[in-house]
Amino acid sequence: MRFNWILLLTVSIPLPAFSQDVKVREEAVILLEHADRASSTPDLPNLERVDTFRVFAGEPAVREGSFSRVVIQGTGRRDESSFGSYHVVNFWSRKGVAISGAPTLRPPELVTLMQIAPIQRLQFNGEDVIRSVVSRSVDGHAARCIEFDTVAGQKTEQNEVCVDSASGVFLSQKLGDELVEYGEFFPFSGGLMPGKISYSFAGVLKMEVTQTMTVLGGDAKNVLSAPPDAKMHNICTTYRRPFGISMSQPKPGNGGSDTDVIVRGVVGEDGKLYNPLVQSSERPDLNEEALSVVSRWTFAPAMCDGKAEAHEVALTVQFQGR
Repeated sequence: MRFNWILLLTVSIPLPAFSQDVKVREEAVILLEHADRASSTPDLPNLERVDTFRVFAGEPAVREGSFSRVVIQGTGRRDESSFGSYHVVNFWSRKGVAISGAPTLRPPELVTLMQIAPIQRLQFNGEDVIRSVVSRSVDGHAARCIEFDTVAGQKTEQNEVCVDSASGVFLSQKLGDELVEYGEFFPFSGGLMPGKISYSFAGVLKMEVTQTMTVLGGDAKNVLSAPPDAKMHNICTTYRRPFGISMSQPKPGNGGSDTDVIVRGVVGEDGKLYNPLVQSSERPDLNEEALSVVSRWTFAPAMCDGKAEAHEVALTVQFQGR
């Protein structure tokens, strides 16, 4: 059994379903394809990835955390996440998954880290309208920047993705209120990976990440040994994700604009949502209402080999005319 570590997290960005400049669209697609290849490592070695990060929000004003991943090809994987009081280690092997630490809901900061690191991968789909591809400087690098709108219902977001003109790697990704910036690239197994990552929301810096990757020798298999307190979970032969049964949205307002609040929680074996928390929000004043709304939702639970089990979910609460 070979464990392929996916270096790039896929994020879908919508290609236009209506008329636009074909040459501009073709160039934009080619730029993203080249950026994907520039940071791809098709033949991964045994490796260790370490992300240390600082969060600039809440109390105290600056908090630190870390994430590490060790992969031994053909044997297994070990992930360790630490932030505040949260500390969990997961071990994957042929036997299943062993978890050490309290399996509580991951903090929003760790979820954000996993979305932007090691690097986000992008593609267009039918909700995107590509306006132009322009040349400009990004943090001292000559870059080609794709300017496009994402149209979802009555909501339109102005976005921009910039890639390095020489190496082809992603330099920045502005998607809605989120801005991810990559820098200090280093070579790894045939690709270029960012040593520094910054994440901002609505113009405010929220997180800075330092990232390293190291090739491990063949004698590193013992790093995957689970500690005595780890609890083993079998890998499902057949699996069904939870799905909503009753998910009423908030009552629409009489004006204002449309906005979404993303909430995460755990759908229990009984189909109820537990421990909801806000992952991201364009309107913090609507957060409490969003949590109240999802607390009334009901679900069909996840099923593992025909048995109900708890499963973490991300939910979108849509406020219209608010």
